[in-house]
Amino acid sequence: MHHRRIVLGAVLAAAAFITAPALAADPWPSKPIRIVVPYTPGGLTDVLARLVAQKASITLGQPIVIENKPGASTVIGAEFVARSPADGYTLLMSGTTTLSTNPILLKKLPYKTSDFTPVALIGMVPFIAVAHPSVPANNLKELVAYAQANPDKLTYSSSGTGTSSHLVGEMFESVTGTKLRDIPYKGTSPALTAVLSGEVSMTFDGVTLYIPHIQAGRLKPIALFGEQRVTGIEQVQTMVEQGYKDAIALAWFGLVAPAGTPREAVERVNDAVRKALSEPELVAKLREFNAYVEPRSASAFGELIQRESALWGRVLTPLNLQLD
Repeated sequence: MHHRRIVLGAVLAAAAFITAPALAADPWPSKPIRIVVPYTPGGLTDVLARLVAQKASITLGQPIVIENKPGASTVIGAEFVARSPADGYTLLMSGTTTLSTNPILLKKLPYKTSDFTPVALIGMVPFIAVAHPSVPANNLKELVAYAQANPDKLTYSSSGTGTSSHLVGEMFESVTGTKLRDIPYKGTSPALTAVLSGEVSMTFDGVTLYIPHIQAGRLKPIALFGEQRVTGIEQVQTMVEQGYKDAIALAWFGLVAPAGTPREAVERVNDAVRKALSEPELVAKLREFNAYVEPRSASAFGELIQRESALWGRVLTPLNLQLD
């Protein structure tokens, strides 16, 4: 019996010795990584995800595939990722709507902020208010006066009810004492098309996609919701400069993973994203989109999400907005 135990122990030890190198040779990641973008292709969130994924994939040594799952104020894509295996191979390109405002606004949200692990902040972009040339107002003061004299006459496109563009519109109404009509669309691109065609009067969205149209005279800039002016449209004043000190809205963009994702995977992706954001070529490209590059640790990103949730809670609670 004693001899058998010795032999069995030797066999198990040999097996462990043989298999250990195989496990070590197959570290994370060992297959392609998927980033789910909860918006239609072509919008700012989608573009930023693709730019960063292209660089980060080189560091990680695996392809990063972008998969668009738009709809329901980003809920469809977010729920999909929340329910995906927590193995680091499925990430969500998240933002203000998904984790900072949906938990406040939606009564039956199928996910919680705690269902996700913060991975890497990519950047932040200020919002802007723009109007179609047919709107009889050329600046913020004139637009506010016209809107107050004509309640509900001005319409604005949003990326969907409860999305950031809708909520910034609500913020605008709240601080200026105006009443506009929100016309929701399925994503940033159709919302942009709507204001360019004159189907709606104006819109509120991340500044990036609107700069060329402002420069070409296809849209009138009304005001920025950032803390500073923006390159390319330096003439456009912020809401703060024009007397609305509480009207600051920055869209943040970053990667999150299902809760419970191994720390190794989180740190590897965070490191890859930070390396990508340190490359002058990518930084210059992101600056073209007026995205403020903000590389930071996963834990610091988590603190940002908490602060943004508190901010939007203060903005939205008085409005008593509750969506089904």
